[in-house]
Amino acid sequence: MAVLPLTRSTLRIPLLTALSVAIYFIVLNTTGRLTVAEGRGWDGAAYVDMLRYGLVDHASNERLRPLIVAFNRPLYWLSDRSIPGAIDAFASMNVLYMAGLSAAMLLLASTYRASLAAQLFLAINLPLCVAPSKFFAYYPTVVDLGAYAVIMTAMYAVAVVRKPVLSGVLTVLAAVSREFGLMVAIFGIHRETRLTRKPLRALAIYAPAVIASFGLRYFVSRLPGFGVLKPSDFRDNLQFWSDQTFIAFFFYFCLTVFGGISILIAARPAQCVRFLRREPEWLTYAAPIVGLAAVGSYDQWRYLAYSFPFAVVLLAACDTEWTMAKRAWFFVIATVATVVTQRPFEHIVESTYFSHWFPYYVIPSAPPDDLERLWLYWGRLMMVTAIAFWLIAAPETPRRVEAIEEPARKVTT
Repeated sequence: MAVLPLTRSTLRIPLLTALSVAIYFIVLNTTGRLTVAEGRGWDGAAYVDMLRYGLVDHASNERLRPLIVAFNRPLYWLSDRSIPGAIDAFASMNVLYMAGLSAAMLLLASTYRASLAAQLFLAINLPLCVAPSKFFAYYPTVVDLGAYAVIMTAMYAVAVVRKPVLSGVLTVLAAVSREFGLMVAIFGIHRETRLTRKPLRALAIYAPAVIASFGLRYFVSRLPGFGVLKPSDFRDNLQFWSDQTFIAFFFYFCLTVFGGISILIAARPAQCVRFLRREPEWLTYAAPIVGLAAVGSYDQWRYLAYSFPFAVVLLAACDTEWTMAKRAWFFVIATVATVVTQRPFEHIVESTYFSHWFPYYVIPSAPPDDLERLWLYWGRLMMVTAIAFWLIAAPETPRRVEAIEEPARKVTT
């Protein structure tokens, strides 16, 4: 697909990006901040120590994700180099990553002919969601927001710009930002092969990212203290699919990982299928991510969030078929669903971090009274999601067909 001329969109995209960042600041100031381990968190503690000391022994899979830590290091060097200074470096860089994610999202959406209304809808809803925004306001010391920005930028380069050197470099960066970044290279190989019928060209551009991903894993595996995830770990996680609670939350998060954005897409399957028939490589990108999320233990939506580029192009594809009236109706419902299901301005503490974001950590072991409160909370959110889905997916009201009177028969006498 050719790049659209950057005329009015040259100003539109920075303005909408600024809107996303402004909303992110509001979310940032209302959410609160994690206090566990001096504010470093759980896996975030390994990233902070990597920022301060390098590839520390107690980091395991975190060492497979060095790029964002490296990006954060200059700001850390300008600080007092304490733990609070390291945390502030992560938090400050997350603002830049939100801007980068929003800008790349809008570029991708505009190239796929998304209307101004759809772009505004994306710019507003992105920072209101937990997975790509609020989670990092509360827990800034993880690298995922930076990885989202790098991966979205790489996907724009691979899907739209298609300059071999630029696409190859950005794909390598995506591959070392997070393990899911490897899917960008797989997408690129499929897309380039489909469009050019030159598989060797596709491999020449994107094989370096595959080599970088596996080379990094080999290098890190030889360091002390590395504990790599094995295929058997994912096989063992299949046991969760015997639990109806796990299944219910998996499908709920599939619908709401991007708030009303993902609800809206899920409610218009026919339009999505038409788009995927034209560009099946997007399914090649998203299907492995959803599959890994299904067997990735309790952090379901943290993995599903890496499918965001897929969601953006599906929304754009649906938007091109809607009238302005439909857009207004769908976007208002979806934005309300985002606010209700994501609760973007809620103050978070450690207890609500688990009960409101990672329920499967607490539901199996919750005492009866707490379990009742948890299901009342999640039951309301699931009901809102179902209502929003129905309002968007419901068949259109049939047009009233005017009756056509038959001409009066001539009466013969």
